[in-house]
Amino acid sequence: MHSPKKSLFALLFTLFFFSLFASKSNAYPLSTHKKWIIDEHTNQRSKLVCGNWAGHLRPMIPEGLDKQPLKDIVSELVDHNFNCVRLTYAIYVWTRYSNENVNDALVELDVPEVIEGIYKNNPQVLGMNHIQVFEAVVNELGRQNVKVLLDNHVSEPKWCCQDDDENGFFFDRHFDPQEWILGLSLAAKHFSRNTAVVAQSLRNELHGPRQNEADWYKYMSQAAMAIHKENPNVLVLISGLNFDTELQFLKRKPLNINIGNKLVYETHLYSWAGIGTLKLKDIWIKQPLNRICALSIRGLDSRAGFLTMGENAAPLIFTEFGFDQTGVSIQDNRFLTCLQTYLAGRDMDWGLWAFQGGYYVRGDDVHAEETFGVLNSDWNHLRYPNFTDKFQLLQMKIQDPTSKAGNANIMYYPLSGQCTKVNQKNELELGTCEKNPHNRWIHNSGSQIMLNGTNKCLTSSGEGLPVTVSDDCKSKNNSWRQVSLSKLHLATFDDKSGKTLCLNKDPNSSTIVASKCICITDDSQCLDDPQSQWFQLVPTNV
Repeated sequence: MHSPKKSLFALLFTLFFFSLFASKSNAYPLSTHKKWIIDEHTNQRSKLVCGNWAGHLRPMIPEGLDKQPLKDIVSELVDHNFNCVRLTYAIYVWTRYSNENVNDALVELDVPEVIEGIYKNNPQVLGMNHIQVFEAVVNELGRQNVKVLLDNHVSEPKWCCQDDDENGFFFDRHFDPQEWILGLSLAAKHFSRNTAVVAQSLRNELHGPRQNEADWYKYMSQAAMAIHKENPNVLVLISGLNFDTELQFLKRKPLNINIGNKLVYETHLYSWAGIGTLKLKDIWIKQPLNRICALSIRGLDSRAGFLTMGENAAPLIFTEFGFDQTGVSIQDNRFLTCLQTYLAGRDMDWGLWAFQGGYYVRGDDVHAEETFGVLNSDWNHLRYPNFTDKFQLLQMKIQDPTSKAGNANIMYYPLSGQCTKVNQKNELELGTCEKNPHNRWIHNSGSQIMLNGTNKCLTSSGEGLPVTVSDDCKSKNNSWRQVSLSKLHLATFDDKSGKTLCLNKDPNSSTIVASKCICITDDSQCLDDPQSQWFQLVPTNV
């Protein structure tokens, strides 16, 4: 194993090297306007598409620096169309370990293979302390125009979260409110002149038996004000209770803090998390999928989404959701497809858990793999081959409050992440979601779906046949409506057969055909998978 020289010269050279890459984000500072996050100078919307990059576990530096050069890691983010990183950290890195040498911390962890990897790919890191490593990472993110959301994940550096981890709520063993606020303040002050850092969160997922609303209001208010005092330019993200799935108590008593147009809320959800009556991961395969998806979306709006509505609307970022990117979990796959329709329909800012392909140390495992990671264990390829298609629409700006373009709809197929378009034979097929003259639609429920800018309408020619666009828009075969609890089936009545037919992707091609609808009534015995028939009309004005 190589051992780097810890000379003062080497450290000074390292700091100089990273200082060359001044962090210049392409929109700074950010602000809020109703439910939107905007560029404070131009008032144009700035949509945050974030990858979660963990740095809160021991040794308290961002993961992956033993796998690839820092510049290449950030390039992977950019290449896969992320414009933001939710960079996680532990409070103790600021309050107890800020000056600890990284090499010493790794030696103490007894992970020679990690030291060897960092020496190979980012040798300068071994001569730094924890804060210097975070600064180097933030600077490289800024150099490549990636915005940074600093996320306080935990206080004690460890995996999050369990109800009994003593790291979950105020006055737990590892959650002293004053030390927490001090750590947040130190982080805010340290990065106050770094324009890559556009937002800072208060706490990842509050949890555990000590949870109560009174302490939530008291300490979240104090912490938000403390961050705003040290860095009035950053957005301040407020998380809720019960692993950040519950903010509904704000309906009764709004959070009254004066930090200007910098207040943003965040929420999380996974396939196993509880929303309303949904408390088991297996629910996604044991009950009708249209029902479960509808209940999930209703629960999301009730517990968090309401914050984006009404006179006092505020931005809500979905800072964590994720799925097993090996593709083996049916539950995760179904959950994700449903959630995609929520994110797309509201054009939400979001953060996917996770970007990292693995961890230096997680629990007792060295080089533990992250199956939810965008990158593979070598941090150089996608783990999920269909990632680019699956997330293409979610990564686009679909709505903009300053847009002067007319309103239309994108016909979204969440199962693959693609969108419908009209081909040269006037048939409907799947393709890119990028705007073109053949993939924007106008629709009022129960009426024709018109190809935007034309007199052509969507037409069913019969069961099993390709759906086309036609100039003849007077028959019942041209009228479409949303059916099923999920409202994700587009159906028409077929005159010839007397059947209700739904849009359906042909299993052997990208063509869209009309087929018998799958489980559109709320029948508890109907457990067939309807996802091949899920099409969503997503409003857009860009």
